[in-house]
Amino acid sequence: MNTVELNISDDIKKFLLSHGYAEDFSVTPIAGAGSGRKYYRIQSGSRVSVLQESAKVDDDFKRFVDFSKTFRDFGLPVPRVYAVDESACQVLQEDMGTQTLLDDVLSDGKFSGSTRILYQEVIDTLNKWQKASSSLFASRTDLWLRRFDYAALKWETDYFTENYLKAHKGFAEIPDCMSHFFATLALVVDAQPKVLMHRDFQSQNIMVKPNSEIAFVDFQGARRGSMYYDLASLLWDPYVSMPVSMVKDFFDYWYHSSSKVKDFSKEEAWEAFLLASLQRVMQAMGAYCFLSKVKKIEKFEKYIEPGRIRLKEVFNEFKQVATVLDPCVSDFMDKALA
Repeated sequence: MNTVELNISDDIKKFLLSHGYAEDFSVTPIAGAGSGRKYYRIQSGSRVSVLQESAKVDDDFKRFVDFSKTFRDFGLPVPRVYAVDESACQVLQEDMGTQTLLDDVLSDGKFSGSTRILYQEVIDTLNKWQKASSSLFASRTDLWLRRFDYAALKWETDYFTENYLKAHKGFAEIPDCMSHFFATLALVVDAQPKVLMHRDFQSQNIMVKPNSEIAFVDFQGARRGSMYYDLASLLWDPYVSMPVSMVKDFFDYWYHSSSKVKDFSKEEAWEAFLLASLQRVMQAMGAYCFLSKVKKIEKFEKYIEPGRIRLKEVFNEFKQVATVLDPCVSDFMDKALA
């Protein structure tokens, strides 16, 4: 029995019915993100799967299907794709459970007792993801070529400039020192050692399965980029707003458990991490402003303030370790984040 109106394609229905689902299977909507994709849980007795419906068959649609198979072949924790109907823009995939990392660690604004254990498990799984990079890139040169480079990084700070600094904060003019800072930031982050990046590695895209295993979803943006970027997405996530002391603890755990960072001192790695963190949190801030103000998705407006606080915390940490920082940049950022 369908509990929502949804035109499931004949091919998807045929797959379901041939794999033990009864004709009266239930369809329940699952909260989506800002991408425009919709998700539904399909259930019949003990059988359960998730249907993803997109507005169109674009590159992200195709990458999700393609990457899912490749990542599973390399033992990475992503959902199995069961059936695809491009004409209906639908993908039937493995259900990774109902609990996101955000659900598990936060309850009424308070951190659960399992937070430290869960984040260490997520970091261990991220290490596995990054460790697979070399062999995966050797198998998939298209992923190796899909680099998160200077142009992509500069786009993020331009996005932040247009949607947060100008549209949200009302700065009519951005000083030249900031343009130079953003360009330099992109250059430096682009030069960092590269691994397989998830690209949107935040708490709502990390599932905690019933057996407590960790799984990743929404990975169609994966590419080759900074080894610090996904960790920055995880630890400075405005949805969670983890205390800075806890961010440092988990960074320390990653530093001592990752095989990718062994050539750098902890101080060098921390500074590089903060640079990638500035990049990531500015992107998130641009997204919250754009999605709430331009796309009119109201739920994102409530994250602008937590995002501002996060970015201020990152910038304050960066100021403590930066060897060279133009006073103009420091003054402007202090005003922008006040």
